[in-house]
Amino acid sequence: MKSRKFFIIIIGLAFWGVSCDSYLDKEPDDMQTQEGVFARRNTTEQYLANVLSYLPQQYDAVCIAPPLWGWPFVPASNEAEWGAVRVYAFMQNGTLSASNPSLNFWQPFYRGIREANIFLEHIGECGDLKEGELEMWSTDAKYVNIMCHYWLAMIYGPIVLVKDEIVDVWGTTYRERDSWEDCVTWICDELKKIAEELPAERESAYRGRPTKGAALAYRTRLLLYAASPLFNGNPYFRSTKMKDGQPLFPVSEDSAKWRVAADAAKEFIQMCEDGVLPYSLLSGSDDDNKKGKTYKNVFTIAWNNELIDAVFPGVGGTSYVYLLEQGPAPGGEDFKYGHATNCVTQFQVDAYAMKNGRYPILSYNTDGSPMIDEESGYSETGFSSFQVPTSNTGFSSGYYSGYAYNMYKDREPRFYVSVAYNESVWPNTLTRPIEVQKSGRDGSNSSDYNRTGYFVSKFVDPDSRLGKNIYIRPWRTWANFRYAEILLNYVEARIELDELDDEVLEYWNAVRTRGGVPAIESVYPEIWTDQDLARDLIHRERQVEFAFENMRWFDANRWKVATQTNNGKVYGMNVATSAKGNTWRAEFYQRTAFETRVFMERNYLQPIPYSAIMKNPDLVQNPGW
Repeated sequence: MKSRKFFIIIIGLAFWGVSCDSYLDKEPDDMQTQEGVFARRNTTEQYLANVLSYLPQQYDAVCIAPPLWGWPFVPASNEAEWGAVRVYAFMQNGTLSASNPSLNFWQPFYRGIREANIFLEHIGECGDLKEGELEMWSTDAKYVNIMCHYWLAMIYGPIVLVKDEIVDVWGTTYRERDSWEDCVTWICDELKKIAEELPAERESAYRGRPTKGAALAYRTRLLLYAASPLFNGNPYFRSTKMKDGQPLFPVSEDSAKWRVAADAAKEFIQMCEDGVLPYSLLSGSDDDNKKGKTYKNVFTIAWNNELIDAVFPGVGGTSYVYLLEQGPAPGGEDFKYGHATNCVTQFQVDAYAMKNGRYPILSYNTDGSPMIDEESGYSETGFSSFQVPTSNTGFSSGYYSGYAYNMYKDREPRFYVSVAYNESVWPNTLTRPIEVQKSGRDGSNSSDYNRTGYFVSKFVDPDSRLGKNIYIRPWRTWANFRYAEILLNYVEARIELDELDDEVLEYWNAVRTRGGVPAIESVYPEIWTDQDLARDLIHRERQVEFAFENMRWFDANRWKVATQTNNGKVYGMNVATSAKGNTWRAEFYQRTAFETRVFMERNYLQPIPYSAIMKNPDLVQNPGW
C-alpha cells in the first residue's frame, strides 16, 4: 500500500518536473546513485517509483502552473479545445519551433531511459529484497526503458536508440538517429520480449504497473502506425538521410506492413479468447447498450476487464481529476467549482452517427457549412422536444425551455454520453438543462469559459458530486489503452489489405453494438465492394469510439489527414451572443469559428529541441523544422 501511495504522489512530478536541459548534462554518477540508496529495500523501491513515474500520465491533467502542463494531444487535435492553460496552443497556431517546442518531450523521456538503466545496473546491490522482487522490479524498469523509446518514436519519428546504455553527454554527442525501420524493429522486438517476463495481471496493490497485455498492446499500435501513410513511403521524408546517405525514413510503400500489424492484433485477440490474457469488451444488456450505459461504464468502473493499460488518477480535489470532473463542468451559479474549459469542437459533434447508424455529415463547404447525408435523417434547422436515451433524470432535451435544437436529435448513444450541449442535462448535478450562452446561467463569466458551446461529459461519473472538495468514486481509473482499440486496429489493417470478411465485421460490430448503433454492413452494405468507403468508415468509428482519449492526434497524423482536419477555422456554437429573451437561440445556434489553426506538413512530427541539436551536431532535424 505504501508503494502505491508513493507511486501516485510522484506520478505527475518527476516526469514533467525535470529540467528540460537536465538529460545529457550530467555524468551517470551525478544521478541519485549515491552510496546507500540501493543498499536498502525501501529506498530501492522509491527509486523504482521514480523510474515508473516517467511513464506519461495520459489523462490530460491541466495544472495551473508549469512545468506540470499535462498531456496535450486531445486539445491539440481537432476534437477539442481546452480553455484554460494553453501552452499546447503553439501546436495549433503555427508558432511552434525547435527553439520554442511548446512541450519538450525529448529530454524527459531520455532521462526516463537513463533512470531506468541506472536502476537496472544497481538493483543487484540491494540484499534485502523479498523473493521475486529482483526479477519483477527489473522487468518493470526494462518496460519503462522500452516505453520511453516508444513515445519518443511516436512523437519524433526516428530517434537515437540508447537501449541499455547509461549515457552521458559525451556518449551521445556525435551520435546519429537510428532509422525508422530500426527503431520500430527494436521497440517491437523488445516489447514482445518483455511481455514474456511480465505477468498477465498485477495484484491489487500494484495495479497500473506494467503487464504482459500492455506491452503487447502498444506493440500492435506501433506496428499499425508504421504501416500507415505517414511512415510507409511518405515522399515528404525522402530527402532526410543519415551521414552515409541511407534514408532515415522508408522511401517506398510496403503493403506487407499492414499484414504484420493485422497479425499482431489478431494474436492479441486470440490470446484473450484463449484466456491467456484477461481482456474483453465490457459488455451489457441490449437496453444498456442503447442507453449508452455500457459505454459509459468503461470510464467509470475502475479496473474493468476492457482496460489493458490504466492509471489511478486519484481522489479528492487533486489536479488528477481535472479532466474527469472539474475541467468540463459548467461554471455557472449551480457549478461554483466547474471550469467549463474542456470543450468539444463542432467537428467532433458532427462526427457522431445518427441512431440509425448513418453518419450525417459527409464533408464541408469552403464556408464551413456541412454537406449533409439526406438519408441520415439529420436536420440542422428547427427545434423540438425529444427524449435523450442516456438520461436518467426523466428530463428530455428542451424540458426547461420546451424544445431543443434539432442538430442533437436522434444521435447515437455515444454522443449523448460523451458531449453535453446547450439545453441538455449535466450527468450528475442539475435538475435542469444547462444554459451555455453568455446570457445564460452557465455562460461565460470569467477567464475560464466555454469556447464552443459543448462540454466533454464522457468521463463524468454520474455518482460524483462537484464541490470545493471534489468527490470521485474510489479507485476510479483512466484508460490509456483498452481492448476496443485492439479490435479496431485489426479491422483497420484488414481493410487496408482489402480483406473485409465476416470475422472483420464481427469484431467491428462488437464495438458498434456495445455503443448502441446498428451493424455497419446493415447501414452501409456497399462496404463489401468499396474499400475507400470501408476505410472512411473505420476512420470515423475510431474518431467516435476513442474521442478525447489521446487517439485522434496520432490517428489523423498517421493517416496524413491533419493538414486538412486540423488546419483552418475551428467551429463551435456562437457562445459570445449576449442576446436574451426569445432571440438568443437564433444567434447562439449558428456555426461560429472561434479560432484559426495552422497545421503544415512538418507538424506531423514534433521538432527535436534546438538545445538537443546544439549538443549533438549529428542529430538530423525533422523535415521542415
